[in-house]
Amino acid sequence: MTPSGRKDAPQSPALASVLENFPEEGAKIRQLFQQSPSFQSLCEDYRDCLAAWEYWRQASAQEAPELSRSYAELLQELEQEVRQYLEPGEV
Repeated sequence: MTPSGRKDAPQSPALASVLENFPEEGAKIRQLFQQSPSFQSLCEDYRDCLAAWEYWRQASAQEAPELSRSYAELLQELEQEVRQYLEPGEV
């Protein structure tokens, strides 16, 4: 819980995963997460993709390297979408 006690604090796993990757943009990310359902959805997608990438990166299945690469590419695309939200004038 943050000092302000807001419900959108990093106890939200989706918010926490994005904050971890963009720590310098914490205030703007929290604001977007609180105000924008589409940004919340993007954060959830990012969290899910990150979890899948981490799983396949460590998996020993034959298809693991290919799936790990696919999720890594998707993570980059999602990170670019987050950056677009963080551009000046987007809030």
